[in-house]
Amino acid sequence: MIGKIVMIIGLLGVLLGAAVLLISLLLPVVTDGRTSWDEALLGIIPGAFVLTISFIIFVAGLIVVLVQRKKKRQLQPSQVVSQP
Repeated sequence: MIGKIVMIIGLLGVLLGAAVLLISLLLPVVTDGRTSWDEALLGIIPGAFVLTISFIIFVAGLIVVLVQRKKKRQLQPSQVVSQP
């Protein structure tokens, strides 16, 4: 359960970081130079930072979920049907 929560938080962070990064990268192009690249860096750097950290959190949550799933399968009795 905790792995899914961590994974969802990481995914939301990835989406947020990607949105901030994309908007900040497009800002100088869309505004026809009214926004300089120096001003856009105020959004690019934090967006890239949030994207990177959130991706790491997402991967950690995914690993926890996969490990829990593997443990759960190992604890179940094998349902091998023997043939006569």
